[in-house]
Amino acid sequence: MADHTDLPPPLAARWIELLTCRSLPHFNQLVVWCLLATAAMLAFWPSFEIREGPRQGHATLLFWLPDAVLDSPALFWLFRAVLVAGIVMWLLGRGIPWSCWLTVMGFTGLWSMHVENTYNTSHIFHMANMLLMIQAIWHTADAQAINQALASRRFWTSPLVPRWVSLASIAYIGIFHTAAGLSKLAESGPGWASGTSLQIWTYLWGYSWSPTTQLIVSSRTLTRVLQVATLVFETAGILALVPALRPWIGLGLVAFYVGVLATFDYGFQFNALFTALYFLPCEAWIAARWARRHERA
Repeated sequence: MADHTDLPPPLAARWIELLTCRSLPHFNQLVVWCLLATAAMLAFWPSFEIREGPRQGHATLLFWLPDAVLDSPALFWLFRAVLVAGIVMWLLGRGIPWSCWLTVMGFTGLWSMHVENTYNTSHIFHMANMLLMIQAIWHTADAQAINQALASRRFWTSPLVPRWVSLASIAYIGIFHTAAGLSKLAESGPGWASGTSLQIWTYLWGYSWSPTTQLIVSSRTLTRVLQVATLVFETAGILALVPALRPWIGLGLVAFYVGVLATFDYGFQFNALFTALYFLPCEAWIAARWARRHERA
């Protein structure tokens, strides 16, 4: 009779083991701090305006509210207050997981109010919003273990964070960029990367003092290369789920964001930060640093 004791576990079992494998919270907590700092910037951003005129189509999750509510300064301030309260409580480790969901609700509501009251939308906070939601889901699922670790001062030495938290975040960031690349191809086809459009945008809206502005405006060949690279790296974003490809895609996307930030006032700093954290080997660097420090101790 055949001995089945040495057979490898089924594929599903191996995936479950991978997703539930837990690590120390150092990298994930850095992500949380960066997310809370991003949320604080949104909470204290002074330039929210209420526009007049009819709305055209559904823009956010709040589209169903009457115009009188969406135009209400009181609702702006309510979402601000909820967001600030959630940030402070989460930062202090209080009220988990409710403080996490207060942060998500305040962040989503405040940015939705802004988008509902502008002439054109912007995706500078979408990534942070979804990453906050992923963190809130994990804090809800493991609230008891997290609170116990915080109460016993063992948070930094307890393997709390399941692998699915990072993988879900990587998958979302990949989908975010792939959707951007595919939407360019769907709207304009490969001709989007002709170089002409980027030169026009840069001439009209680029920083006049920036060296990148001068380079783009003066060279159609360079501009075409930049647009082709943008299409390639954005469309390939979801392939970052493959560990061997992740740092290369990360380098390409971070380089794209650096170029955009050096040329335009587009506010992609947060997208650049979280793409770098998850697509470059930051988690491995932090884990290795902690291991060396632990060995010396």
